Amino acid sequence: MFRGKRRIFAAGLLLATFATACGDDADSTVAPASTTAGATDSTEGSDTTEAGSDTTEAVADTTEPSAPSEACPTSGEAITLAVNPWTGSAVNAYVAKSIIECELGTPVEIIEIDENATWVGLDDGSIDAVLEIWPSGHAADFDTYIAGKGSVVDLGPLGPSAKIGWYVPKFVVDAHPELATWEGFQNPELAKLFATAESGDLGQFTMGDPSYVTYDEQIIANLGLPLKYVVAGSEAALLTAIDQSIADQKPILMQFWQPHWKQLEVELVEVKLPDISPACEAALASQDGTYACDYPVDELYKAANAGLEEKNAAAFNLLKNLQLTTEQQSEIAGYVDRDGMSAAEAGQKWVDANAAVWQAWLS
Repeated sequence: MFRGKRRIFAAGLLLATFATACGDDADSTVAPASTTAGATDSTEGSDTTEAGSDTTEAVADTTEPSAPSEACPTSGEAITLAVNPWTGSAVNAYVAKSIIECELGTPVEIIEIDENATWVGLDDGSIDAVLEIWPSGHAADFDTYIAGKGSVVDLGPLGPSAKIGWYVPKFVVDAHPELATWEGFQNPELAKLFATAESGDLGQFTMGDPSYVTYDEQIIANLGLPLKYVVAGSEAALLTAIDQSIADQKPILMQFWQPHWKQLEVELVEVKLPDISPACEAALASQDGTYACDYPVDELYKAANAGLEEKNAAAFNLLKNLQLTTEQQSEIAGYVDRDGMSAAEAGQKWVDANAAVWQAWLS
């Protein structure tokens, strides 16, 4: 996923303005395709948590770290990279892992963790870096850990500009042009086009992974829309739902995002939500549950524990210089979600074919 933008900060609110073959051959993918895809009605993780809260325990949300690659000799203290539960996050990390291990000779451990708990790990040093942050969901974390405590540092932009939004397949808007905007969903009869056995008389709004930072339940409630929020369970489940909708010509309304390789394969239309207003900016800052606007455009960025530069200046420099274009990240993620590679295999394939790109990161 590209959850697949330089930031503006005001009063605690972050709002974007619109070559040697090496690496880990083990099947250590962290792509969400391995996540259980059963659809459940859930509010777990659906609203943003209070960023920067010390009640989140990073260890509780992690799996065992992946072992350093055996393909390239490494030594010294390992660099720990966080991977959040979407494909873009995974492939970013595995590209970096291959280069750090094979070019710098430093072992890298990958730890799977949700995006909120990542900040706790960055703060306490159990995580050295994360390579994809969506700033619209983490303004308070920036204020707490980067601007405030100084325990985390901004590593600069990842490259892609991204945006979360509400999407329907194009065939839906072709048949019902009024559903190109949120006002169309005020009509209960039109909303029922999206009804499922789970949503009953209401239209179903489908969410992917429950750990994603999202305002969709607030938007639905605050706009008074006859929709029921349902969690599919993972990015993989969401992709399956898209394919099924198009195959059956059955409408689906969902949270999705750009950039994403799937957008290149199927025709999806973003539903126009209300423009971001001062009231919505205040709602984002206060987290008071009254948000009722569109998502902002995000300039994805990277972050590291403040001690990483002293720990390993060469790795810090590489991660600071690492940037991928939207097309490059889409290519690598497609190897995972479309072609069935592990994130490690996909990252290595790209590294092997693009030495001219990543060698510049080492300077």
